[in-house]
Amino acid sequence: MGSREVRLPSAASQSTVESYVSRMASKLPAHFAFATLMPWSSPQRPEKVVTPDSAPEGHWDAEEIASVASECTNLLVPCTFETRYEKRTMKKLLELLEPYESCCVFLLQLLEVTGEMSREYVTTVMARHDALLAVGANAVVLDPSDNADHLRQILDQERAWFEANAKRANSMVVCNDDYFQRVLEYHHELLWESVPKSLMPKFDPIDRNLVETANRVGDFQLTNRFKTRNGNVLLASKCQPDEAVIKVYDKSDHVSAGDLECIYREIRFLRDVLRHPNIVRCTHMLHSFSRVYLCLEFGGMPNLHRRLLDQPGYRLDLEDAVECTMQIAGALAYCHSRDVVHRQVSLEHIILEDQSHKPFCRLVDFHQATHCPELTPSSTQCGELPCIAPEVALDESYLAKPADCWSLGVVLLEAAGGLGSMRQAVGWPEEAELEPAARRIKSFFSTSGSHARALAVMGGVRSEAVLDTLSALLTVEPTARATMAAITQSSA
Repeated sequence: MGSREVRLPSAASQSTVESYVSRMASKLPAHFAFATLMPWSSPQRPEKVVTPDSAPEGHWDAEEIASVASECTNLLVPCTFETRYEKRTMKKLLELLEPYESCCVFLLQLLEVTGEMSREYVTTVMARHDALLAVGANAVVLDPSDNADHLRQILDQERAWFEANAKRANSMVVCNDDYFQRVLEYHHELLWESVPKSLMPKFDPIDRNLVETANRVGDFQLTNRFKTRNGNVLLASKCQPDEAVIKVYDKSDHVSAGDLECIYREIRFLRDVLRHPNIVRCTHMLHSFSRVYLCLEFGGMPNLHRRLLDQPGYRLDLEDAVECTMQIAGALAYCHSRDVVHRQVSLEHIILEDQSHKPFCRLVDFHQATHCPELTPSSTQCGELPCIAPEVALDESYLAKPADCWSLGVVLLEAAGGLGSMRQAVGWPEEAELEPAARRIKSFFSTSGSHARALAVMGGVRSEAVLDTLSALLTVEPTARATMAAITQSSA
């Protein structure tokens, strides 16, 4: 399945939105303003109307949004909501409006068909309405009136209803602390005891006698503590000189069934399913009332990102870079043969252990890993720049195995060419958002000679062997990428 370009709303949809705004903007009082999810089609737009500044990226001017939110108490967003682009742009707008609690956001769902509507179109409208409700605005108004007074009456009712519910909820929190405490206790029992007991037979029950102190968990003596992207990690020892790593999941930070499922999959994969020398194993888990501990083999202290920071030119020797990549390729080929995908292959999730001047690498952190047969699409957005595959960053349906392959290609590029090679070659700012960066990446690697330019951008590195692997993995079309099995066979 190929990655797809961002699909913008149709011209008919944009015309419907702009026509409504043009009719209504001048009829409403000063404390009402409008926002559209597409840039205005002509150079002149009505007053009190804010729009994103570029259609493909959906960026908003934060200062303009702040000015409108501080002056207006009602922001109306007419839309048809026919594409994912509108959903993403709307979410960005709501994020900018979070500090302005007095500004209510109303989504106005416009209909593109007048008169009698087909059953198919009604189904489409209701699906879009459900998507609008899920965005998180104050209210959604279906087929809003063209009569300004009628529209104001509806919006005043919606605002009053929302504020009354907010006050009621706050009153319940203040007056019913004991009740909510019981609810929290029931939720904890359901999530961490009842569900695992019924559906997760390999999830160890709570050990209410487990020792937890500042320097000890169970039989493990804790010697160091450091943070990772997915929680705290403890360096520990059970019997000297053997060391272990304990990954800590605080239950207060993991409160959904999805969170529990991720932890359970990680335990099952690393303890019971995957056995490979280049994958760190979970030896067992510890389970207290407030935390889950994964006890992992110690595979070395530095991850690949930290190792590159300490190297001249921020890169490994070419031989070591290729060796590390091929070791992880072997681990991923093993996973993929069992339909397990990692989905977060990155420099931070590869740890190194020096063995007689030769690096030995292991893949860690299977928190987002899942079982995914060959042609099964995935939609969960996992990973970060620079290693995330462009089709994943664009928040579209994707194939997970090719996405792992792209990520390993970036690992090779950064290890051989130098830390930051991808960003410097493609040219995105340090605080870039995923979607615009992904479009830049796709455009860059669609041109001839891009892999050689990326490899040489930091230190003039040239290697035909590395380029062959980069060309096979960093291919924009996911179905054209080399598989992990093919990469490992080519290096044999």
